Amino acid sequence: MTDGARLPALLKSRPILLLLLLTPGIPEYLSSSSPLNAIILNPPLFLLQMLANVGLYGSGALLIHDARVRWGKGWWTVILLGTAYGILEEGVALSTLFDPKAGPVGQLGYYGHWLGVNWVWAAGIVPFHALFSISIPLLLLGLALPETKTRALLSRRRTVAVLLILMADVIVLMAIVRLASGYWMGTPILISSLLAVGSLVWASRRAPTRFLRSRVRPRRPSSRELALVGISFFPAVLLTEALGNGAGIPSITDFAILLFLQALYLVYVTRTDWTGNPRGELALALGLLVPIAVFGVLVELSLPLTLLADVCLYAFFRGLWSTYPQTNNDSIA
Repeated sequence: MTDGARLPALLKSRPILLLLLLTPGIPEYLSSSSPLNAIILNPPLFLLQMLANVGLYGSGALLIHDARVRWGKGWWTVILLGTAYGILEEGVALSTLFDPKAGPVGQLGYYGHWLGVNWVWAAGIVPFHALFSISIPLLLLGLALPETKTRALLSRRRTVAVLLILMADVIVLMAIVRLASGYWMGTPILISSLLAVGSLVWASRRAPTRFLRSRVRPRRPSSRELALVGISFFPAVLLTEALGNGAGIPSITDFAILLFLQALYLVYVTRTDWTGNPRGELALALGLLVPIAVFGVLVELSLPLTLLADVCLYAFFRGLWSTYPQTNNDSIA
């Protein structure tokens, strides 16, 4: 057995710091949603984004990690809480789930906007957060520092403090969105969003400990297969959103296709034996992140400082890969 990755001593002894590098590092800086080149082009903006991102992503991931550990739960709880986090960030804090003119939403603010909700956008971005902002960082944390899988990272008092930081960050971002755009979702939608978040938290507390399991012995896919499945996920979601809008497909149909497509991937990962196979877990995670990294470089093409994040992530994965023993299914070359 291994005791985890060969990490620098600073990260080895500080799992919270490692988690704070993984998220917001993956969803924001690897993807260039928060561009790293702002360090040079607009340092004050970079600082403000970093503070907001750590307050949101870092607090959310820490709370979800410790909830899973203290409740003795598994990946269903992480996914449900990650979905709640996605609604809290994109809906309550940033209003992109509702505002048809929100910058990141683009045409999806009008394609699929019904009853005050950008449904097609929501069908893509909320699962994105559950996967890339929460699940993958927690998976990688557990692979790098296996002891964190069963150990809470925060004391009870610090848990309350982190929860207050998250709430404050959400409220401040709500105020900034209101002042900058003049948009307000309305009290009924706000209450509905908070009820949805609360319902997901309640469901996550009662979720089954084990992931969905096949009645027959699950097949163990090769690392290459897992990597390829991961690589296909993000482009498939983007293409479904873009082609549905461009081809004039009814938005409700595109919404249903998006949910069905992501459900197929979920069925795949719950019906194959990849958990407990560290190199398989790494291959799937790496495959999922490669398109995000490519997208981030393209966004920052004029000054691609996100390549620094890519290099760090490559070194991290390489260290993890070399830590775990090789099996017959490990080749991804």
